[in-house]
Amino acid sequence: MTVCLIALGGNLGRSELLFQKALEQLHVGDDRVLAVSRNFETRAVGEQSGGGFLNAAAVLDFSGSPLQLLSRLQAIESDYGRERLQRWGPRTLDLDLLLFGQHVQWESRLIVPHPAMWLRRFVLSSAVEVAGEMLHPVLEQSIAQLWQRLSVPQFCVSVELVPELAGAAEFTEFLKQPLQLGAVSFRRLDSGCGVLGECFAHLQLRRAEQLQPPWSYPDHDPGARTMVLFVQSPENAVEQLRQTATAITG
Repeated sequence: MTVCLIALGGNLGRSELLFQKALEQLHVGDDRVLAVSRNFETRAVGEQSGGGFLNAAAVLDFSGSPLQLLSRLQAIESDYGRERLQRWGPRTLDLDLLLFGQHVQWESRLIVPHPAMWLRRFVLSSAVEVAGEMLHPVLEQSIAQLWQRLSVPQFCVSVELVPELAGAAEFTEFLKQPLQLGAVSFRRLDSGCGVLGECFAHLQLRRAEQLQPPWSYPDHDPGARTMVLFVQSPENAVEQLRQTATAITG
């Protein structure tokens, strides 16, 4: 048996009821739901995501493998009408595998620990209620410590353009001055943000290929506290930074 942490979310239909039904489907056989957080109302992330979300977290004792749990979560999502049509889109039910014990895996079908959980306030606000002592096996910090990092009033996030973008004419002026979005300041890594460790997070911007969904993750781990954003243009990059700021500040 492995103790796992999942996040629940939704903003279409009766989310609270769907959470309850999903947890009932997970609490079968040898598998047990050990704890469930309160439901939290959170701001939607992204212009196309619809209204506000309901979010929660649950701790499971699971008897199978990480891929078996992923398949179970995706099957339950499908049962309740989940469609993956766009990044940050509205959804009936979202079940994300955050932690599978101390297991670490980065593959096309499954990345665990979840690569963005550490910067998402809407995830950690519920996770800390039921799994504060659980350890992130890559960052080597507990959920409570990750949550504490979100308590500061201001956040500096460094932004790195890969050489292809840094040398592109349309990105020449991009972030010559820091972009301030609420409590989050985005600065080019080569324009005074300082050492990576001084920043809350590091974002690496890469050009999106034509067939690459904007919600894709890279094919390998970019490094601790680093996220990769695939962008088509400076305007698209700014919108993705805006979504990231919303995820950080809630």
